[in-house]
Amino acid sequence: MFLSIITCCSSSQQNEVVVAKQKITMMTYNIHHGAPANSETVNLGNIAAVIRQSNAELIALQEVDVNVPRSGKVNQAEQLAALLGMEYHFSKSIDYQGGEYGVAILSKYPLSNKRRMDLPMSIPGEKRSVVLASVVLPNGETIEFGSTHFDLHVPNRTVQAEELNILSQSTAKPLFIGGDYNAEPQSGEIAVLKKEFSISCAGSCPNSYPVRNPNKAIDFIANNKLSNQQYTLVSSQAMLGQYASDHLPVLAIYQANN
Repeated sequence: MFLSIITCCSSSQQNEVVVAKQKITMMTYNIHHGAPANSETVNLGNIAAVIRQSNAELIALQEVDVNVPRSGKVNQAEQLAALLGMEYHFSKSIDYQGGEYGVAILSKYPLSNKRRMDLPMSIPGEKRSVVLASVVLPNGETIEFGSTHFDLHVPNRTVQAEELNILSQSTAKPLFIGGDYNAEPQSGEIAVLKKEFSISCAGSCPNSYPVRNPNKAIDFIANNKLSNQQYTLVSSQAMLGQYASDHLPVLAIYQANN
């Protein structure tokens, strides 16, 4: 959100316009291909309603179907973007049931330099990827935003964290990557990630899985060292009571330092 506040001074002073520091709300959300926990009944309208309620401006999505029979052979990223009036970019991680399955981003603001990258594996497992794009904010500044979904196995998550660190080192702009990291903040894999990134935990990290009575904090936004020079985490929370998926969405609000 971008706010300006006009304050009136005494007659001996000129009117002063005070521009509030830029704040941006980000979300990461494993949408379980649009189906609630223990269900295969897909309802993207429910997912869109959760996102709309959050007022998030940048959204990282995981477990997104594109042209997959179980979800009606539709492009879920495209449909959600249309429902929300946003731009989108999708990255296939694997082929699935004749369609594609992976991660996506939604943005209230223009996207450019849309791209994807595969994540490495050290042992056999499901292929994983990162979707990335440059986001032009209303004040003209550009950040990099992405989404990812780490593997279920510790060795793979570790090399995937290392790969994101390499990405951060080669990125000349603030970088934010929302994800289902399949690892809690105190894990060794996240310790590796923290060599280059901070994670969106204001105090304790919000539990986001399972959707009912969550007891694991595995969904969060990672932001690189350069972003820490320009933005400060204001708050983070899981949106409790949202049952459109098998995960809770997690929100993080950042404020520009200048």
